[in-house]
Amino acid sequence: MLDGDKRMVRVPLDALSTALNGAKAALAEKKALAAELEQMDAEMLALEARLHTRQDQLERCASFRPDLHRPLARDRPGAFSRARSKTTLMSSATIRDLLGDQAEELNQLLVREESLRALMDATRDVSQKCEYFEVVSTALRAAHSVISAEKYTLGVLNEKKDAIELFSNPPVVIPGRDYMEEGTVLVDSTTTFGRVVLTGKALEVDEVGDSDIFDLYEDQLDMLDFDPQALLCVPILNVHGVIVGVFQAITTKRLLHAGDSSSMLLSDADGGARSAEQLPSAASSALSQLSKTFISTQEKESFYYICVITGMAIWNMSLAKAHQVAQSRIECLLKLNRNISAEITAASVLDQIISVSYELLHAEKIALYVRDEGTDAFYIASGAEASAKDEYHTDHNGIAGFVMRTGQLVLTNAAQEHPEFDPSFDEKSSFVTRQVLCASVKDADSNILAVVCASNKADGGEFTSEDALYLNYAADAAGISLHKSNLLREVITSQRITEARLKLTDFVSNSTSVAEFVGIVVDEGRQLMGCDRFGFLLVDQLKKELWITQIDGQNVRMPMNKGLSGLVATTGETVCTRDAYTHELFDPSLDAKTGYRTTSVLCMPVFEDHAPVNPKIVAVAMCINKKEGPTRVVPFTNTDTTTMARYCREIQFALGRLSLDISYYKVVSDCGMSDSRGTADPSAGADDPFSIKVTSSVVTPKSPAVTEAEIISSIVHKYCQLSEVEGIDALAPVGSAPPGASGTSSAESWMKAVHQSDELVLTRENGNVIGVGDLDRWDFSCLDLSNADIFMSVTVIFRVFGFLDAFRIPSDKFATFLSHVASHYRPNPFHNLQHAFQVTHATYIMVRRECGSYFSTVDIFTMLVAALCHDIDHPGNNNDFEVKSLSQMALTHNDDAVLERHHCRVTFIILGHQSANILENLPRDSFLRVRRLIIHCILATDMSKHFEKCKAVEGLSRRHLADKRYVLMAVVLHAADLSGQALPYEQAVRWGMRVLTEFQNQAKSEVELKVPVDSYMTNLHQMKTRVTVQMNFINYVLRPIWLPLATLCPQLRVYADALESNFDSYKTDLDRLLGEQQERPPVVYVRGESSRLLTAAPSTAGVAALPSSARHARS
Repeated sequence: MLDGDKRMVRVPLDALSTALNGAKAALAEKKALAAELEQMDAEMLALEARLHTRQDQLERCASFRPDLHRPLARDRPGAFSRARSKTTLMSSATIRDLLGDQAEELNQLLVREESLRALMDATRDVSQKCEYFEVVSTALRAAHSVISAEKYTLGVLNEKKDAIELFSNPPVVIPGRDYMEEGTVLVDSTTTFGRVVLTGKALEVDEVGDSDIFDLYEDQLDMLDFDPQALLCVPILNVHGVIVGVFQAITTKRLLHAGDSSSMLLSDADGGARSAEQLPSAASSALSQLSKTFISTQEKESFYYICVITGMAIWNMSLAKAHQVAQSRIECLLKLNRNISAEITAASVLDQIISVSYELLHAEKIALYVRDEGTDAFYIASGAEASAKDEYHTDHNGIAGFVMRTGQLVLTNAAQEHPEFDPSFDEKSSFVTRQVLCASVKDADSNILAVVCASNKADGGEFTSEDALYLNYAADAAGISLHKSNLLREVITSQRITEARLKLTDFVSNSTSVAEFVGIVVDEGRQLMGCDRFGFLLVDQLKKELWITQIDGQNVRMPMNKGLSGLVATTGETVCTRDAYTHELFDPSLDAKTGYRTTSVLCMPVFEDHAPVNPKIVAVAMCINKKEGPTRVVPFTNTDTTTMARYCREIQFALGRLSLDISYYKVVSDCGMSDSRGTADPSAGADDPFSIKVTSSVVTPKSPAVTEAEIISSIVHKYCQLSEVEGIDALAPVGSAPPGASGTSSAESWMKAVHQSDELVLTRENGNVIGVGDLDRWDFSCLDLSNADIFMSVTVIFRVFGFLDAFRIPSDKFATFLSHVASHYRPNPFHNLQHAFQVTHATYIMVRRECGSYFSTVDIFTMLVAALCHDIDHPGNNNDFEVKSLSQMALTHNDDAVLERHHCRVTFIILGHQSANILENLPRDSFLRVRRLIIHCILATDMSKHFEKCKAVEGLSRRHLADKRYVLMAVVLHAADLSGQALPYEQAVRWGMRVLTEFQNQAKSEVELKVPVDSYMTNLHQMKTRVTVQMNFINYVLRPIWLPLATLCPQLRVYADALESNFDSYKTDLDRLLGEQQERPPVVYVRGESSRLLTAAPSTAGVAALPSSARHARS
């Protein structure tokens, strides 16, 4: 309140309390800080007093030894402080006299401090090193810093060699090197190092000359260039207590002489100096003992500690080295994977294996033994001398043969004691094998492809299990890569064969030059087989000679009984030899003339085309010297033989197209050569019936010595002889009507002739015979036929009617057409090539039994072609699915008979190919008529028009069938398409299971597309549902077409009877299933290994009572 003012100021109670509490807290804090300040002042005074005392002591010591300077290790990083010698310190008595006990203790502490500082610096420096020689150099310097000695020796134990590698301090300064290599000593040698390593105990000797070790290790000590005094040899242990080395220090004797003692002065208590001679006798004795360089206890402790640190450094170094080695090996394996993944040939992969194996194992020699495919022999592919590369060994020879035979890994460091060791390998190569590491290279199927064998470690060590592990890794990677390269080789081979086929087909379609054809065959064969030379010779069976005309005009003639090619031409067997000179029939005269060296040879015959019985040999193809790399020649393998056989089949097809041209050219060539030989030297080749005749006269049909009559006569004579052994071509067509015939008289004459030609047969792949008698059976099973069997059966059917001759269809063109048709049928469970042939066979049966009399030649031909192609390129689902899914086919054909119109389109795409156009010789009007009929027949299989055809067949009568033959044609094709359930019950079951599998697949696809699923395609996993679907299908779909058709054509009654019998069997199955109340698992069809067709899985084999499937909505 103000002066004179008596008014009171009101303050809130809580604010007043807060102010008071704050003042009290501030006073208390001020008092605490004052007390703490007083305490710190007292401590500071005490520290200053102690500092003054210590400084006083140091000044007193320095006054006695002004020359003594203590260097600090921290001022010189990397250098070690050297402990002061005992002779530089004052005697204990003098110190007591001058300073008393406290000064002596201080002096000892200073010495100890310097020693510890040096030891700490040495420890830090040694522990930081990881390189081998850096550890050695640093350890020697560390020992020099903690112990006074004349020689320091560090020995590092090499366990692989059972030896100790020695390093010591150099006697003179070597710039850049603080160590000197002294070689190695064996662990069991008579040395101090061997003794310490074997016993594991340190060796300490104060007087070497007075101890027995001088006699024990006299040889070692005599190598010293000084007189040893004391010896300390300590084992170096790693963190696991295992000896990894040894450390030794040796001092020398340094007794003082009279002249030296006079120069040694000691300070007395008064500061005066006295010589050693002026000392009492006791003092002189003590001085003599000091002059001897003993190793003190403190030095020993420091040396032991240095050994511990060195052991840790060596252990860390070994771990780092092991890590580096492992990392290097892993990098080698990664490099191998990278390199071999880019290689496309097996030879390149094998070279990569050799290269990486050297880096992994560091062996003196690595050899790669490759199995000769298809045999029990192997050859050295790489890593050996050139003389050994051509040698073959059986799989029982040597360690490599043992591994090749068993696939086991062999690791032995005493190879010559191994029971499988074969010394002949060393004798041939002048190599001494001591250690062997051998591993197999396998493919994905565990088949042994090669063996990699390493011999003798380059560093003189031994192979370890770790070496074997990494070699196995490399072998596994190589095996996978070899397998991939083999697969790639197969793809490339197939591609090249396809290219060769296209070139040969294109050539024979546009040219008839035999010389150019031979040039193409040779060029494509050399590229395909990877050989240095490719030979091709044609066979003249009449003159028993091999001949060829080259592009340059040279004509080669040689007898069939000469050389390897003659052997193949006469026997028809394939000849494959690793070295042609070892074959008894090889003629080396040509090599001698040209200087060429023929080594590996693969020779194979080419048979005539389309001759299923006893085909003749028309040519011989020969591969010479398979190349691997630019210069190396390797043998041909089984794979090469298979590839060559495929190529010969392509040549066979082309030669079939050129057979007449070749025969014509051969006759012309023979006539021209006869004329040229008439004017040549008559003695040339006259005495040698086996000589090879080569002329350079290019003959043409216009040669004056050749007449047309002679040429034609020769060709006719040749083909008359060939026709005597041909089974099919020898049969003349009977009753063949000309193309375009429309009457029925020709068809009736056919039927009479057909029944007389039942001896027409072909042989199936499995050795069984397919003849007209088999195909005339209405219950002939098509379920298990292969593609080749189907081709043969279709050929029999078409030859029975004489279509190939009537429509002038060449055999090779018809075979190409069948091949194209088969390749366009997809591997569906039901709509596949087997179903197509089953419909073709049913059409054939109905035509032969009764309906053939109502159709003309062209009609029957058209019906069979349409039946064969009626489901071509079928996707495995019906028209409804295509429409619901808005597929490209549905959009193309406007939702109308989508699949049937697609089948028509694909059929005429195939017929549009020149090589497969079996209609090319028809006149244009006949071609247009055949085209309309094929489209008419295929569209007749549309199930949406099913009941229209049922009404149509009910309205037909036998009296009007001739006028309604196109309606009957559609009904016959449609009924044949639905004949699967009109076959014997066992076949009907299997056909039904196949179509139900397609229904199930379509139902899954419709569910995925979220479109409605038809009811008859659901619950098909239940056997009762399957049987019910079959019964409904027979009752409501098949009976309306088959019963009136059987009434109209009584000879077809067998189909209707089988249909009724199958209905009863299904009903029996359904009753049994309802009684048992159990479900049977559905049959699953799988794709066969050697065919695109599908066959029943093993789980369904032998089940004869399973119901068949519905044919509803087949398209």
